[in-house]
Amino acid sequence: MVWISPQQKYRQIKYACYDASQKEHFCQPGENWGALTAQECKKVISLSKQIKPSKPTVDGEMKPEFRQVSAWGVSYSESTRWLWERLINSVQYANNKWWNYEIYGIADHLQLLCYEASENQASIQDHYNKHIDNGEIHYYRKISISVQLSDPQNYEGSELKLYTQRETDKLPKARGTMVLFPSFILHEVTPIIKGKRWALVCWVCGPQFR
Repeated sequence: MVWISPQQKYRQIKYACYDASQKEHFCQPGENWGALTAQECKKVISLSKQIKPSKPTVDGEMKPEFRQVSAWGVSYSESTRWLWERLINSVQYANNKWWNYEIYGIADHLQLLCYEASENQASIQDHYNKHIDNGEIHYYRKISISVQLSDPQNYEGSELKLYTQRETDKLPKARGTMVLFPSFILHEVTPIIKGKRWALVCWVCGPQFR
């Protein structure tokens, strides 16, 4: 038996990002893709005042020792259409360039998250332990998106880490940065130490990997 390696059409990178510290990673006039501006970040954060908060779960269960964060589900509406379109356009560009997965669109609601440090050091600090975003329940998730909404100078800790090799990658975190990565990559959000960090996350779905 002879094994012939298939030709690789796309370079399967570990993650892609629209870095808000780079001018070329913002959309041009008349377009809708890429990093969010500071004003757009404030607009997204303000949604927390308009939406009833939800309780984030892990596989349908409350597990504060594994995941603790304040959350709001952001559905598609006339007022949030620009945000959904920004995310969809951004992931389509990144997927066509780097992964070439078969995808349908964003699964479930967007999740607006707030990691806030507690003054009581005996309490569990907001965090999310190591996990993957797809699996037996969320098998349809193929690409994960995380948008940095806070100025990194306003908090300590709460680092998004991707485990793709022995050493974790140092991800850009300028306000408005959008990080995209395959949902099967192991990752975590470390405990917040000081201040408050806002983020927006969502998942792009498609037929199950095979």
